[in-house]
Amino acid sequence: MELTVNVKLNGIPTTRKAAEAAAKMSKYSAQVLLRKGDITVNAKSLIGLLSLGIKDGDGVTILALGEDEAQAVCAMSDLLQG
Repeated sequence: MELTVNVKLNGIPTTRKAAEAAAKMSKYSAQVLLRKGDITVNAKSLIGLLSLGIKDGDGVTILALGEDEAQAVCAMSDLLQG
């Protein structure tokens, strides 16, 4: 499953948002990846997420594969847009 969204940080620091995302994604059994441009990282890895250098308004693609992929994509989308 794949979904592209525009990031809305709403004044929340990138490191805090990345930490929340990595912790939340770790609860899913699906493989969850986040892609920005040519770089794709494991969405369960805080270092991976930080390495993307995501800024407010950036377009990113959420990719997931596994039993609970739809739930993982929806949760990541909510985090990135809320």
